[in-house]
Amino acid sequence: MRTKLTAEEKERAKVLAASGQTPHRIGKALARSPHTVAKFLHQPEIQQQVGVQREELATMFDAITDRTLRGVTDEDIRKSSLLQKMTAAGISIDKAMLLRNQAAPTINVTLLLGIAKELRRDDDDPPALPPPES
Repeated sequence: MRTKLTAEEKERAKVLAASGQTPHRIGKALARSPHTVAKFLHQPEIQQQVGVQREELATMFDAITDRTLRGVTDEDIRKSSLLQKMTAAGISIDKAMLLRNQAAPTINVTLLLGIAKELRRDDDDPPALPPPES
């Protein structure tokens, strides 16, 4: 006998879908049929609610990224813990983009290593900036 999803299961399914989980994985988490979950999530009003939750999650990750980056001081740059902060910021950016169904940009590793080298320089002279365009 088939039973409908409970209100609690529906809410959890929406949150899991908003965070990027597939109906199959959500079904596993709820111990329910992926077909039942997919049918529930396919409803237009549920898709809209999931979209709203997805945007709310993306906004939260944007805020985390902003706080993380704004919290980096010159002293942090001199310490190895900067790697942890930058990693958290990168993960937050990637997560926000994924939640918005945006492709993550391709990273130029050579450029990234050059930036890391500049950040690790011991002298206090900032790198020269190119002149502004006219």
